[in-house]
Amino acid sequence: MTLRRPSEAGFSLLEMLVGLTLLALISVAVTQSVRTGLRLWQAAEANDSEAEWQQTEWLIERWLSRALSPKGYDLDARVIFEARPDGVSFVVDGQVGRKPAGYSRLGLLAKPNPVCPGRSDFVLTWEDVTLASNFAPVASDERILFECADNIAFDYGALPLQDSSEFQPESLASDGELPRIVQIRLVAGGKPRVVSARLQYAR
Repeated sequence: MTLRRPSEAGFSLLEMLVGLTLLALISVAVTQSVRTGLRLWQAAEANDSEAEWQQTEWLIERWLSRALSPKGYDLDARVIFEARPDGVSFVVDGQVGRKPAGYSRLGLLAKPNPVCPGRSDFVLTWEDVTLASNFAPVASDERILFECADNIAFDYGALPLQDSSEFQPESLASDGELPRIVQIRLVAGGKPRVVSARLQYAR
């Protein structure tokens, strides 16, 4: 009577090669899926950021175009419109303000960011003010529109030249005349952005 040896436990070399080949194929497929998903996510995030900036740009232009003219008020020492190299502040009424009635003072400012040396944040400040109390602030808020921008510049000028998209580099006139155009240029993440608004000076 012939006795048979029990089969040895384990995998053969062929089985090991097949298993490693399948593992390599699965790894490649997973890696490609992750890379594709990451690219799609980055593209969606970039589109969201661009859409958000376009909405912000539209709001800034709308706010600036509705700035109130100091000539329409007995102001004494009240500041209705202030144009500075590091920002602009102006007052709007309830048509574009935060409340349906009353006034708001908006500020678009370049503020240094201590975390990013040599760079600035593009900041929106908002104050609810009252005409009765010399436009004193009642409530205030602040929001960073762009963080660590490489450069932020504010230009104030007259109307643009005919047949030209360039702005006349004129400052505020000595007689107190307000600028007709405000242009804000900023560079964030290496990408230049420009906001230009023609001021109507609502009364």
